[in-house]
Amino acid sequence: MTVKHPIRGRVEVAEYRDTGIPDYNGHPLIEALPCIMEDADVIRKIKNIKKFNPEERMMSPSKRRHCIERLRSFVIPLSHHIELQQDFSEMIRQGYLSRNINTTDYIRRLRSLMLGFKDPEIAELEKEHLFVPAPTSSGLAIIGISGAGKTTAINRILSLYPQVIMHPKYEEKQLVWLKVDCPVTGTVKQLCLGVIKEVGELFGDMNYELYSRYRTDQLIPVLASMAMRYHLGVLVIDEIQYLSEAKSGGATLMLNFFNSLINMIGIPVILIGTPKAKSLFSQEFRNIKRVTNQGSIYWDRLKKEDSDWILFLSQLWKHQWTQHEVEMTQELNNVMYEESQGIPDLIVKIFIESQKRAIETEERLTSSLIHSVAQNQFKILQPALDALRSGKKEEMLRFLDIFLSDSPKEILTNVDRTELKRNFGLDVDQLLDENQQEDEMNEIVIWLMDAGVTEEAARKAAGKHKTEDKTLWKRLAFQEAHSAIVDVAEAIPSSSNRKKTEKNRKLNGLITHINKETVKKKNKQTNYAILKAAGYIQDPFKFLQLE
Repeated sequence: MTVKHPIRGRVEVAEYRDTGIPDYNGHPLIEALPCIMEDADVIRKIKNIKKFNPEERMMSPSKRRHCIERLRSFVIPLSHHIELQQDFSEMIRQGYLSRNINTTDYIRRLRSLMLGFKDPEIAELEKEHLFVPAPTSSGLAIIGISGAGKTTAINRILSLYPQVIMHPKYEEKQLVWLKVDCPVTGTVKQLCLGVIKEVGELFGDMNYELYSRYRTDQLIPVLASMAMRYHLGVLVIDEIQYLSEAKSGGATLMLNFFNSLINMIGIPVILIGTPKAKSLFSQEFRNIKRVTNQGSIYWDRLKKEDSDWILFLSQLWKHQWTQHEVEMTQELNNVMYEESQGIPDLIVKIFIESQKRAIETEERLTSSLIHSVAQNQFKILQPALDALRSGKKEEMLRFLDIFLSDSPKEILTNVDRTELKRNFGLDVDQLLDENQQEDEMNEIVIWLMDAGVTEEAARKAAGKHKTEDKTLWKRLAFQEAHSAIVDVAEAIPSSSNRKKTEKNRKLNGLITHINKETVKKKNKQTNYAILKAAGYIQDPFKFLQLE
């Protein structure tokens, strides 16, 4: 399986600057950050556009094709970029206010935080008497369609800041930001482990394997101490739609987890996901306000009448490597929007491929050529684009990654279902049921993996005992997987005493063994005695060789 590695930033030695904000004076972690930027500076630094050289139009067709490939990294700052940068700048500085390493605030916050995990009541009392500063962190949610450019935008904004700042004067290391992606089959536990692994690789002093068997609730204190130790500024979690409700135990658990990061540990958190992630915020409004108290950004496709669309297309259109330059007309504007539906990633790709086709033919861009390229080379995307073109919500619901909407089951009527079946051969209920079954299967697989079963064995056991009763499904799958583990254990050579013990062990699971022995027992043995006699419980005195 291909693993997407988190992005890495630069390392700098601290240079303390006057921030111009009285609240930030005397805060080394804030004063070491880059200067607060005005919008003009942000635009200049975020954009990724190389100045076009008209002389390159005289190159050979093969060389010009390579020049066109530069556009794949094309970034032009739009209104969302400015808004996101402003939010990020405020979040990271406000988050550091309660963690001043130049005073005793940092020590008091660390002590209060770790005490809170052991004895919350005492921790609350200490906060009042020792004047422990309250966390000043906040959360931000970015929900946007695939291809809108939200991940590219946050990566460009993170690049404005060093990732690690060394403070020789204070003998401290400052982790300014950390960005991780949720694993595709992710749980909150795996997300925690992903953060720990990345920090371990950055600083080389955290053993990821040591924490792999920790429960989720045990990992929170680890993350807390790690965040305080390295002065984590902002945690960015991308692709949060993978933290599905089924896999992670419910939206409440997820929101509580994010709230723990923000409110207990004091880390500002940015959550990024597609419209599928909206389900995470559809319940518990009280929690939603805490997770998104910095606000929410809905990153939709560009609208044809908006200034962002005009700016994006006009800047992109300047980069023509065909021998005949074509000025933007309303006809060309219309066809570019019609074929891309305002999705930035698709706009760039259509423009690239249209130029390559033009170089092979007329050496000029035309509306008919752009239409032909879009329909032929992006044929697989046409059903989704047709849904957007129709403007009908019931058709857009088929493609939740490109449409910000509510749950299909809540919106679609019986008439809608009939039309979708007749026009597209699509059984919506069957499709949704299949997705739910897949989520339930993944939930049980992850559950078994957390119990120490390999993924291959977990999937085999879960697939073999699939049933509508999820509780029964889990129990049968566990027994199947446990039986396989025992079979493997019996095949491994061991001491003669262990062989005798294992020989008497039943291979049909722990629960079944208890049930059978309970039926047979006549002297009212306890379950503990039964399990010890069967070899499930080891004698600690023998194990420690104290006899």
